[in-house]
Amino acid sequence: MSDVQIIFAPTTTEKEKPLDLNDIWGEGFPPDTDWSIPEAYMALILSAAFADGELAPEERQEIAALVMRSRTMKRLDQAELAKVNAIVNERLQARPEGLKEACGSLPNEMRLSVFAHCVDIVLADGELRQAEADFLNQVTALMRLDAEKAKQVLTVIMLKNRY
Repeated sequence: MSDVQIIFAPTTTEKEKPLDLNDIWGEGFPPDTDWSIPEAYMALILSAAFADGELAPEERQEIAALVMRSRTMKRLDQAELAKVNAIVNERLQARPEGLKEACGSLPNEMRLSVFAHCVDIVLADGELRQAEADFLNQVTALMRLDAEKAKQVLTVIMLKNRY
């Protein structure tokens, strides 16, 4: 066993950092919003799917798979999911700043992950159209993501979806 190397090992720190809610939510904790986390999450993934003006079958399948495996969404039963979907659709249609509100409602620690899911959805049909690229740029700004990290996520997911 001397040839085996440990690749993944837990990290340890000398001193645990106390939980700071501003690290989770960012400035302005708690957010002044009526969006729940599942509603904000769904607003982003649905907006990603419709970014190019149509919902491809592959995008629909990706959303269904995401809802089944996402810790945020799989806790909801079918009736709750339908209610969240209806609320999100109503808000996005009625509120010109709805997407911005949803982005601001997500904790900072979730934002890059949700962005990655949005990338997965827009790439589900195998193409990145201009409207989808514009959407990804918009949510990168609205969620105040580091542009370099967002670009890395996009690059990795494009590589993942290549084959």
